[in-house]
Order: sequence, then structure tokens, then C-alpha cells
Amino acid sequence: MTRIYIDDSTHERGKFIISGVITTEKDVEKQISEILIENGLDKKNDEFKSRLCSPNNPSMIKVRRQLNYLIRKNCKIGLIILPITHREKIGIETLKGLKKIIDSNDFGEKIEINIDENYFKNSRQGEMLCFELGLNKYKLNLEVDSSKVKGIQLADLIAHTCSTMLLEELGLISKKVKAGKGSGYDPDLDIELGFELWASIRYNFLGEIDMDRFENGDGQPHTSTEPFGLYISEYCNKRLTKKIRNTFSEIYLGCIH
Repeated sequence: MTRIYIDDSTHERGKFIISGVITTEKDVEKQISEILIENGLDKKNDEFKSRLCSPNNPSMIKVRRQLNYLIRKNCKIGLIILPITHREKIGIETLKGLKKIIDSNDFGEKIEINIDENYFKNSRQGEMLCFELGLNKYKLNLEVDSSKVKGIQLADLIAHTCSTMLLEELGLISKKVKAGKGSGYDPDLDIELGFELWASIRYNFLGEIDMDRFENGDGQPHTSTEPFGLYISEYCNKRLTKKIRNTFSEIYLGCIH
């Protein structure tokens, strides 16, 4: 069975909302619980939240690092993006994007969809929208509590990570971090935060290799993410759409060292 988890990250500065989409065939629920326990947290009541990561909360930073590793090893990721001006449409736009992603990939017939709270007025409304789009043939868990359905916490992490990348592309943030040990660079080299985040997840984006470009073009391996793992709402303006595509539509897979 393919399990799908969805959560959003809203950014007033960038005027956008990104929903992170996690797909996996693994039992990530158990693995996330083990990570929480390992870091002194209560698996029943505590949960990972990107907004809680700060120097004053070292345990949450450690959880983030381990969840990132879990994603890299066990998951594929997608993104659904709409402008903040259309927040009220997040439910239908997310489902439209999800349908496009499912139809573009071979996930099999057995799919479980888990969507965080506040996407719909209530779960019944979400179920009706799923019926209209033909998503009702899958197992639906809508308006779920992310402390109970823990895979949602992975979607939170990806939504926040990719939001940071897009904010940097929009010129709204500029932060450098040390490359660090094992990066392939001088550990003391300052690199853009967005680049560091991109490098950590670039192999996990849902997509297909652009073989024509690889064989007949510049010979560089790239993943094309639309429509396999990237859905841009029709309500996004031209500038935002361009910035989204600059950041996520083509993912370079070759050497970066």
C-alpha cells in the first residue's frame, strides 16, 4: 500500500501556501514514534513541528535531523502550491493537485490518503470533494491529528523546508550556513541555506528523468517534477509561478562538488 501524508506551511511574506506531500510504502508511523522516544519525547502527546525548532529546543532539532534521514531513505516528496489570497480554496486545490500527482505516478490501486487538520470545514466536506474528483476509491483519513497520524509530521517538515527554498528564490530571506563535515566541501565554507536544503532532498522529488535532454541535450541528468510531484494552482500569478518553477520544476541530479 502507498501511504500519502499532507500538511501545509503558510507564509505571509511570500504570499504563498505550500502543502508538502509525502508518499511511502514503509511503516513510517512506527519509525517516527521511535525517534520521538529516543529524544525524550512522549510519542502519544508530543510531535515534531518545524516552527518549534530553535537553539532553545535542541531535542526538536535532533528529531528534525532524524526525520530528514527517514525521508531520504523511505519516502518520495511532492508539492502543491497556491497563493495565500486563496486560502479558502486550500481543500479543493490540494485535492486537485493530489489527483494530478496520483494519476501521473504508478502508486498502485491501494492508496491511503492522510490530510492534516484545517484543509476542510469538516471531514464530511472533504469526503464530498474527494467523491467529486474520484478520490473516494482510496482510503481517506481527513482532518487528522498529526500527533496521532505521525506521517503528517514528515509532510510538515517538507512543507517548511521547501517554503524556505522558495522564500530564498523570492529574495525574501538570505541566510548562509557552514557546509559542515561530510558535505564534500570545505567544512567551513559558507553556502546558501536554500542550496543546502535542496541538496538534502533533491533525489526524493517525485518526477521522471528528462531522457531527451540527457541523451540529446546538455547530457546532464535532471528530474522533471511536473506533473509527477509538483502542482501549481491556477490562482498563482505569473511571478510566483515562475519562481516556483525556477525552484522546483527541474531538479539536477548530477555531481555538485
